[in-house]
Amino acid sequence: MKLPLFPLPICLLPEGYTQLRIFEARYKRLVAESLKSGQGFGLCMTEEDGKTIQPIGTLVHIINFETLADGMLGISIQGTQRFKLNSIEIENDGLNRGDVSLLDNWPTMQIAADERYLSQMLQNILKEYPQHLQHYHPKQFDDIAWVCQRWLEILPVQATEKYPCINSPDHTVARDLLRAVIK
Repeated sequence: MKLPLFPLPICLLPEGYTQLRIFEARYKRLVAESLKSGQGFGLCMTEEDGKTIQPIGTLVHIINFETLADGMLGISIQGTQRFKLNSIEIENDGLNRGDVSLLDNWPTMQIAADERYLSQMLQNILKEYPQHLQHYHPKQFDDIAWVCQRWLEILPVQATEKYPCINSPDHTVARDLLRAVIK
């Protein structure tokens, strides 16, 4: 599968939601292609240098768009599936296009009693961001894999600390990081 890529210093995982401001011509083209094809695009987290692209990304779809007050394009996106980046081509205008292989998403798992605090703290944080919270269903907060993914999206740690979690086949590495960071 070939996807246009949007490398950013943020993490977005399956079922996650975020908003982006689009102003570069290459990314306006990415948005137009994504809307026309319905295929979406790849969001790839960059390392701290802002240039090195992590080899695991997330296929995202545009769920809304608008012209912002400053004239820029605003898009709302939602992650659908993880992928492994096999290779990258850089097109004439600088847009990255990747050959990707889709990966299985983390299996859902009922949250355990001793993990419930991770869900409750996440809900409290997201209450401050109602535009994000409205995209999530209350039952999702009962799935520890989903909760760990949302934490990875907002946790202020280096990409190099998040990457082993993202690259893991399930939530356990992320949960262990969260337990170490959040006490």
